[in-house]
Amino acid sequence: MAIFYFLGGHDPFLDDGVRITTRALREAGDSPHVLLLPWGMERRAAEQKTAELVNAFRDLGATAEPAWPDDGVEKFTKRLRNADMVFLDDGDARTMQKALRFSGMKKLLQGYQGVIMGNGAGALLMPMLALLPPDRYSSTYHMILGLNLVDFSVVPRYTRELDQYVIEASAGRTLFGIPEGSALMYGAGILSHSGPVHMFKHGKRTILNDEVLV
Repeated sequence: MAIFYFLGGHDPFLDDGVRITTRALREAGDSPHVLLLPWGMERRAAEQKTAELVNAFRDLGATAEPAWPDDGVEKFTKRLRNADMVFLDDGDARTMQKALRFSGMKKLLQGYQGVIMGNGAGALLMPMLALLPPDRYSSTYHMILGLNLVDFSVVPRYTRELDQYVIEASAGRTLFGIPEGSALMYGAGILSHSGPVHMFKHGKRTILNDEVLV
């Protein structure tokens, strides 16, 4: 059974972030092994970030190693089999989406039964559809295909300034706005959260506070 963690874009090893990361590692098992996917940035920056992540996970009692888009499906399959948790790091969402899709990793993750944690853009792409801000491809907010791991959508780094677009995007679907410092967790059909999370459904908002479990 897969367990999903969606982080709002904050550092997963500082303040409230480390508490959520520790919980995820605990659910992954004893002395967990983490597969890192820093695929939303250029290779040199990704390698530097990977070194930081390996050290940070080690400080929490886990081992970690990266996979790269050009490793191939055979290596992916082996590394996923050995991984207790997959970490989708932050970065550029379009770059990450293309790498996940064309490498074959997207399909493999859909069958993965461990813990999957996404931060920022990594969290954004875990659902079936991802809501992107205006860029050179579109003058307004728009949807692109994600990993299709869950049937709701999330907006990391959510602020009230995004309401116009988020409310419109929630027509016919459920969407969660996750501010920096907050997180949404989903497993076995149960949603929970850390910190305030804004749930949008059919254009209506419900604010989930710390005392609320969905």
